[in-house]
Amino acid sequence: MQQDKINQPAAIKTGNIIFGMILMFIIVHIGFHATYIKEFPVFQKYNWLHHIHGALMGSWVMLLLVQPILIHKKKFAAHRFLGKLSYAIAPCMIVSMVFIARNNYETGILKKSAADVMATQSITWMQIVMFILFYSLAIYCRKNTYNHMRFMIATAIIMLGPPINRIIVSYFPDVPIPYIFLISLYVKTAVAAALFLSDLVKKKYLMPGLIVLSTFLFSDVVFHARYSDAWQAVGKFIVNTFY
Repeated sequence: MQQDKINQPAAIKTGNIIFGMILMFIIVHIGFHATYIKEFPVFQKYNWLHHIHGALMGSWVMLLLVQPILIHKKKFAAHRFLGKLSYAIAPCMIVSMVFIARNNYETGILKKSAADVMATQSITWMQIVMFILFYSLAIYCRKNTYNHMRFMIATAIIMLGPPINRIIVSYFPDVPIPYIFLISLYVKTAVAAALFLSDLVKKKYLMPGLIVLSTFLFSDVVFHARYSDAWQAVGKFIVNTFY
C-alpha cells in the first residue's frame, strides 16, 4: 500500500479502518478455515497453484491489516516500504487469480455446460477487473491520502466475497447456490454503499466512493446478466484468450 506523502491526517480515523480490517481478517480466516486451513498438513484436494494463490491472497490481507496500523503509529517509513512491496505482490496476485479462474473453468467444464461455467465465472472475472481497477487507482492517488485509502479499502471489500461464500456453504448447506452468490455480492455492495453514504454525510471526497460503489453495482448487474448473449460472448473471448 503505497503512501509517498501523508497529508490530511486529521481527516482519517485510522481506528475505524483498523477495526474494519480486523473484521475482514476474521471473516477471511473463518471462511478459509472451513474449506482450506483445516486440511493442513495433507491438503489432498488442493495443488501447488492453490497454495501459491492462497499465500498471495493472505499476504494482501496482512498488508491491508498492517498498513493502517503503521499509519496510526506514525511509522510512515515502514508504511512506504510495505507499499512498495505491493508493486510485486499485486501483479502476482492478478496472475494467480487468472490461473485459478482457468483451473476452475477446466474443472467445472467436466461437470457443467460451458454456458453454466462461464456464467459462474462472471463473478471471478469481475473480481479480477475490480482489483486491477482499485489497486491502480490507489497507486495513482498515492499522494492523496483519502482517495488512496478509499481505493485500498475497496480491494479489502473484494476479499469478502470468497470467504462469505465458503462460510455459507460450510455452515448453511441448505442455502441454494445462486442465493449464496447473491448474498456475497450484495454484502460487498452494501459495504461500498455504506462507505459512500458516510462520505456524503460527512461531506468528504465523494469521487472515490462513487467510483467504488458504481463498480460494485456494475458487478451485480453482470451477475444478473451472466446468461445473456453479451456476457456469454465475453466469456468465450476470455476462454479463447486466457485459457
